[in-house]
Amino acid sequence: MSGPNQAIGLNGRLAARWARRAVDRLRKERVEIDELNVFPVPDGATGTNMYHTLRAAYLAVEELTGPVTLPQVVAALAEGAGRGARGNSGLILAVALQGVADALDGVTVATPEAMAQALELASARARQSVARPVDGTMLTVLDAMATEAAEKAEDGANLIELISAVRLRSRSALRETTGQLPVLREAEVVDAGSTGIVELFDLLYATVTGRTPQDSMLGEVTRSPRIVHQASADELEIVAFLATAPASTDSEGTTSTLAEALDELGGTSIVINGPKVHVHVADEATAVTVLDHLAGFGIVRLDMEDLRLHEEEGETHLVAIVSGTGLLMHCALNGASALSPDSGDVRAMTRDIIAEEEREVIVVPSSTTVLKALGQVSGVQVVRSRNVATLLSALAVYDPFAPSGEIFADMTEAAAGTRVGTIVSAEQLALNPPTGALPVIDDAPG
Repeated sequence: MSGPNQAIGLNGRLAARWARRAVDRLRKERVEIDELNVFPVPDGATGTNMYHTLRAAYLAVEELTGPVTLPQVVAALAEGAGRGARGNSGLILAVALQGVADALDGVTVATPEAMAQALELASARARQSVARPVDGTMLTVLDAMATEAAEKAEDGANLIELISAVRLRSRSALRETTGQLPVLREAEVVDAGSTGIVELFDLLYATVTGRTPQDSMLGEVTRSPRIVHQASADELEIVAFLATAPASTDSEGTTSTLAEALDELGGTSIVINGPKVHVHVADEATAVTVLDHLAGFGIVRLDMEDLRLHEEEGETHLVAIVSGTGLLMHCALNGASALSPDSGDVRAMTRDIIAEEEREVIVVPSSTTVLKALGQVSGVQVVRSRNVATLLSALAVYDPFAPSGEIFADMTEAAAGTRVGTIVSAEQLALNPPTGALPVIDDAPG
């Protein structure tokens, strides 16, 4: 097969342009994609998670300087997405982008064969990262796209013909998801994450060809009735960055020991991408068990979300720097990104979070040592908390929906007003009850 578009290729400049346009498209479409979300949990966040993941990916591209090559752009996209991936769908997207980056390493201009290999590796990596793959999801649509690309490349299609064929196959595969997964059939919707993948590939077609498709797939699938999001058996979402990255697959391509362990501990929706682990749990007791297991790999960063609340993002985001699994979990459950000062570069991790966020960031450390290590971090307000007690006092008054300046002042005042504090567990208190009068805590300044 041949045609007038034979010479058109995908290079670094076009890949960067696609990424920029993709972020803009998902920003506009994320709410509509959210409304389709019923699997793996009906938390109405798939479009938002994919948007934030892709935004983090493009921010890494913006850091590149000078003329950029295709391998540089896709490698930056994969690295940025891996750092900033949110939710189940965002992490799978990040894994797929890493597959594309690995396949295109050393490829200056993508050929049909290179594109087919990139989609094949993206699909394989995504499926391997999920502990319990399910049909009717992003994995199924990526598989269909990879198969179509391989067939077209073998038939001698040029790049535009291949991308056009994969685009059409992705759309038909998306429609098929409704009948492949019972929860989608019952809700009469297509898979939300797959919708995001189709929209992104649709934009790749438009970018490479210079055309603007008029028949957006999203316009078709969102004609279905809107979904009312209900509470799920999965109540908490855990996203942990580990100091020691577990292997996601073994030589046979089966799920990792870590994934199997998390499954046995009661975890669901398990996705592992290098040092980043995503898992849902039913309650806080299960979360403690899961986090105790992950602590064996060293938890560098922990984010948690109560999936029953479906709250919108506030005006500020909190970063708490604390040691110990219990404190990491406590801070994460109170809306903070909890960082451990015991592993990694605190300043670098804080800068990464600032780059991910589109809102004000407030940092609250748990010791004077951490406070000094932070130094001057551009674009962030640091509460001068000196120990765990002052951190917890500041955390107690944190309101993400209050204006940034107001909440920073409240947290600073709460930390400054805490002069003495002792933290004991209920078990410790039972074993060593206080005798006589309790000590008076001096709250007065000076």
